Parts: sequence; structure tokens; C-alpha cells
Amino acid sequence: MTNEALIKAAEAVLRPHTTKQGRVFGDVGAAVLTVRGTVYTGVAVDTPSWGLCAERAAIAAMITAGEYEAAKLVAVWRDKDSKLYVLPPCGVCREFLRSVDVTNLETDIVLGKQETKKLAELLPSHDWPKPL
Repeated sequence: MTNEALIKAAEAVLRPHTTKQGRVFGDVGAAVLTVRGTVYTGVAVDTPSWGLCAERAAIAAMITAGEYEAAKLVAVWRDKDSKLYVLPPCGVCREFLRSVDVTNLETDIVLGKQETKKLAELLPSHDWPKPL
């Protein structure tokens, strides 16, 4: 699957909704492509007690379906002028993906239509340290 197709899958779930409390749901969408070729999506959920990034929501959907190895991951956001942006995953999402399965260090993180980096490149010092 191309980066552009995965970006479109993440874009398709964007449905920003502001709650009465001023929290925004669905303003960031994510899509994860598994090594089996399945695409799972998720959206960001902003709550005062515990927020959920779109990437973790998509990864949780993958896990719910019994898959654990990701081939590609992307997250997108649209600004007030309708311009679409690809967002790199935050540190929590990077570590979460690694924690699901160590082979996910080889996951391509989509950073643009033509740009990817391996999760291992974005998550330095991921190996367990050696004893002193």
C-alpha cells in the first residue's frame, strides 16, 4: 500500500467534534497497515483525565482484531483552512507500538507522501541497557 493510500485511509476518519466541555474528538485520524495487509483506523479522543492519540486508537483496533505487527503507520490532521498535515507520532505512541511487538521497530512511519522512517529511527535508545 502506498503512503498516499494510507494517508487517505487516515483522512477518511477525520470527524472533528467539540464537546460541550470544549474537548475535541476526531480531529486527528490514524491508519495502521499490518504485515497481513489489513488497515485499521482510529481517531484522537481528548478527555481531561486521559487522552487517547489517534495512533494508539488505531493500534488498539489492530490488537482487538488479533494482529500485532504493523507494516506502516500514519496520522493526519486538518487545519481551519482545510490543509492536511501528516503528523509524526508522539513519544507515547512510538513506545506503545514498540511494546506491542518488538518487530514493530521495523514499522515504516509515514511522514509524508514520499517520506517514511523506521520506528527504530524515531525511537532511539530502545534497547534494554547493559549492566554497569
